[in-house]
Amino acid sequence: MILPLAILLCLSVTPFLSTQTQAARPGPFFSISILAPNTNPARNQWATLMVEQLPKIGIEVDVFDHTGWAQISPRTWGHPGPYPVGTYAEGGFDILFVGNGWGLDFDPQGVFTSDGLTPNGDNFYQYESDAMDNAVGNYSQAFVFADRMEYAQEIQALLLEDQPSIAIVYETSLFPHIEELTGWDPLLWASEYQPMETWEIAGETEFHYATPADFEDFHPWLYESVYDAEWLSQIYNGLIQRDPTNNYAYGPRIATDFSSTDGLTYTVNIDPDAKWSDGESITTEDVIYNYQLGVTQSLGHTTYSFNTIYWNNDSITEISDTEFSIEFLQTYVFQESNLAADSLPEHIWSAVAPADHAATAVSWATDNPENFVGSGPYYLHDYDPTNQVIHLKRNEYFADWYGSDPIFEDVFFEFYGSKEGALAALASGVIDMLDYNFKAMISEMDIAGATYTLVDDPGNQEMAINMYHPYLGTGELCPVSGVESGVHVRKAISHMIPREIICDEILEGLGIPGVTHWPKASVGFDEDLPFYEYSVDLALQHMKDAGFDVTVTETGGIGLGIVLSILALTGAIQVFFLKRRK
Repeated sequence: MILPLAILLCLSVTPFLSTQTQAARPGPFFSISILAPNTNPARNQWATLMVEQLPKIGIEVDVFDHTGWAQISPRTWGHPGPYPVGTYAEGGFDILFVGNGWGLDFDPQGVFTSDGLTPNGDNFYQYESDAMDNAVGNYSQAFVFADRMEYAQEIQALLLEDQPSIAIVYETSLFPHIEELTGWDPLLWASEYQPMETWEIAGETEFHYATPADFEDFHPWLYESVYDAEWLSQIYNGLIQRDPTNNYAYGPRIATDFSSTDGLTYTVNIDPDAKWSDGESITTEDVIYNYQLGVTQSLGHTTYSFNTIYWNNDSITEISDTEFSIEFLQTYVFQESNLAADSLPEHIWSAVAPADHAATAVSWATDNPENFVGSGPYYLHDYDPTNQVIHLKRNEYFADWYGSDPIFEDVFFEFYGSKEGALAALASGVIDMLDYNFKAMISEMDIAGATYTLVDDPGNQEMAINMYHPYLGTGELCPVSGVESGVHVRKAISHMIPREIICDEILEGLGIPGVTHWPKASVGFDEDLPFYEYSVDLALQHMKDAGFDVTVTETGGIGLGIVLSILALTGAIQVFFLKRRK
């Protein structure tokens, strides 16, 4: 009699304990494919994490294609057609995990505008929005900096709402250095290799910087390595440079002022006291030489094709030795960057054929370092190719136009073959600062007498969405069919990204939760926009708003598992009593 009574008891009680609750893993409502490059260990981890997260809101992952760029390109920006790019099952993609690097200036033209739809540009998301086209159009035509910042915020608001690119994290770089180092701008150094005239260690006349690679390129227009860019930027500067006190807008450097009324024609005045590091005056003739060199293909530089879009040999008109006008061939949202290129002295380089510049610079580094003449705070004193050490000395003519001398007398860029060796040199006081490319971690920074600075990288890590996917993009197959449902599905996915956990655990503190595609380090980033918090409840609400049934009837208090446990227990009790009767 015991087992039948137990069953009757369970069956009579459970109907009254039944409640409406949200399912922990509803659905599945539909399935997708994940495409992810296998080149970044940290990205591998959060891609795998998201494969585990998405089923919690009813999105199953049937294919996790963890592969190389050669297989990713034909499915995305390199798709061979026909267009639009279809789903993964159709030879395209559903979601792509990808990282982007943009620098201090982010140009969304062609990335999120309809004129850039694959195959015409970088809009492999296939995102189309009249509001975005208008905002980017205004941004791209606003040569007045303040106006551009206003449109930048409008673009970011649209990206946050529409989520064609679901930002995961903004990574950060770690620079180990001695605590006494002051006068440097971390973002400017990490992004554009800030000239070091204001860098200072109280009481010290020398500065020693460790790099993890050999020095290979010795020409300011022809380098490929960031380590060469760092020391070359101490020798060669441009007419203008970024001003960290003005939101990194461009301000005067060799020039005293520059102006334009249309974003095409600029009038520029060179500081009449400006000199090269050998004492020769900087004149308009030097400027003409540099701009003509910039559109000389035989120089072999990668910017030739870009330069020829914006100027030619006749673009500059000389007004005087220290004044000129330049008429650019077309508008460009970052036109001022075309005034900021590092300048070479004509009297040093004009005798060298453009095709021979690269080889000549290599030769001069060891045999004639005195020819490394620039307008920057330092000049090349000597180069030790055996031990890979660049030794710079203070430019004695720099103060003639800048107003004060560089603080350090000598600056050394030195190669270290291992992170451990470089950190040990920092701890012992032999090195003052390490390059971020040593990839030191916060957990390794417990070394005596040293600290570190975290710097935002001007890029992002994201989940790129195919906006033609019938659930993720157009929303046409959602129970409530339409584009708004697609928006809700993308927001649901965004709420399922544990960004803070990724930053703290996977990146070990070297990351910041992503908000939009716009990099945190790029000029114009909107600090007031929030990132999508991790919340299964909010994600399920968005899935519900797209028409998916995320509520199910479950037993509250006593669920099916408890009922089965009770049945198993009563069965055991009956067996116990039967045995006792024997």
